[in-house]
Amino acid sequence: MDQQLSPSECYERGVVLKQVRMFHPAIEDFQIAAGDPHYAGKAYMQMAMCLRAIGHDEEAIVAFRQAVTFPLVSSVERCHVLYQLGQTLESLGRDAESLEVYGSLCKRNPEFFDVAQRIQRLSADKCWLSSWVCDWWRALRNGVRARRRAVLLHMPAVLDG
Repeated sequence: MDQQLSPSECYERGVVLKQVRMFHPAIEDFQIAAGDPHYAGKAYMQMAMCLRAIGHDEEAIVAFRQAVTFPLVSSVERCHVLYQLGQTLESLGRDAESLEVYGSLCKRNPEFFDVAQRIQRLSADKCWLSSWVCDWWRALRNGVRARRRAVLLHMPAVLDG
């Protein structure tokens, strides 16, 4: 006997399935629950966590971003979603995007978990990388200039000789 479950029931069943690590059926239930505006934000958050657990990080990012768009998501839930989104972006090496997300989270709640430390670390890493690239580029440019001068100095001798 196949009964239609309400969005509430699908959400609750999805939570149970997620807890027992049955991520694919949980995602299906969360997709159904997301059709109801009362459950959409929470369902997308849970769906994103499942997607992340099975290694579908890009899809998880989309679901996290969808979760924060729903007005019925509480400010506390929104902070958790942003934090998870930032962590996911950070794990993929998308530091600029994760800094943006953590910055948004910090504006809402500067004391949230370790977000201030993450911002500080990512900003320091970004400065280091930027500094390294600038130094590398400067050395390359100076090397090219030095070779150019050497060629120009020897050019008349080559043409004369």
